[in-house]
Amino acid sequence: MAASEETQKRDPRQLSQLALTAWEMEQEPVGAGDARSRSSLLRAHARLQAEIEAVTGIVADQRSRLRVRDDAEEGVLLIHGSTGSPADLAGLAEHLFDSGFQVYSMLLPGHGTGTEGLPTVMWKSCLNEVSLRYRILSRACRRVHVVGFSFGAALAILLTQNEHPSTLSLLAPALVPKVTFWTRLMIALGLHRLPVLRRRIGWNLEVFEAMEKAKGQIGKLKLPVYAAHCEDDERIDAASLRHLQKKVHNKSSRFRLYQTGGHMILEAHGPSSLHGEVLQFIRTKPRQHS
Repeated sequence: MAASEETQKRDPRQLSQLALTAWEMEQEPVGAGDARSRSSLLRAHARLQAEIEAVTGIVADQRSRLRVRDDAEEGVLLIHGSTGSPADLAGLAEHLFDSGFQVYSMLLPGHGTGTEGLPTVMWKSCLNEVSLRYRILSRACRRVHVVGFSFGAALAILLTQNEHPSTLSLLAPALVPKVTFWTRLMIALGLHRLPVLRRRIGWNLEVFEAMEKAKGQIGKLKLPVYAAHCEDDERIDAASLRHLQKKVHNKSSRFRLYQTGGHMILEAHGPSSLHGEVLQFIRTKPRQHS
């Protein structure tokens, strides 16, 4: 059955009930119960989230996925980019899950509908959803690590304004877009908000705003940060990595610059090195305030 047909046959009141049940789950005390009961809580949330995304017409292979283990004490939240889906980080998710972590690959609002063109991205709505998924995971895990790709990396940085992840891993972090001087000037003057210029730029203006907000938050970070970028990234300037190196002062932080690989850094370097480096980084006991 197609997603739209499935949605039409459901009682709209189901969504309200699902949302209420998800809210009730969020009120559970952090770390309540033993490991098995906490895993059961995550599985219940995974079923609810799958139902919500099915009802709202999300394409099956682009939906959120929560991989749950009974023996895991720590969790990882994975955040995809502005035109992607959780599938972009599937290889890393499997690697981390097989290595003993609860792994939540979340879908951002406005994504996964199967429509062409730029998705409708409201960065504040995305950040609110990231915070919700983080809190769900933190209620079942002793420590939660956050991995963000591209726009997801900017959201991961912004998450630290109100939440306290143990580490951040930022892959091709969207902080400095690779655009022309004239495009930068249009953005500085606010002209990128005009529909005709927005289409010409080919970026969602909300993503630009999130980048600027995230850049302002970097100097306040106290937790360990791992960041990796490719010099030949066609969408995000490698100056993003250099900005992080300059502003992040935690001595447990690590930075990696690849010469080639483009924007899809996990496709180019995931199995060969990045998966292992991210795993090693989050397994290291962090110095939160060094």
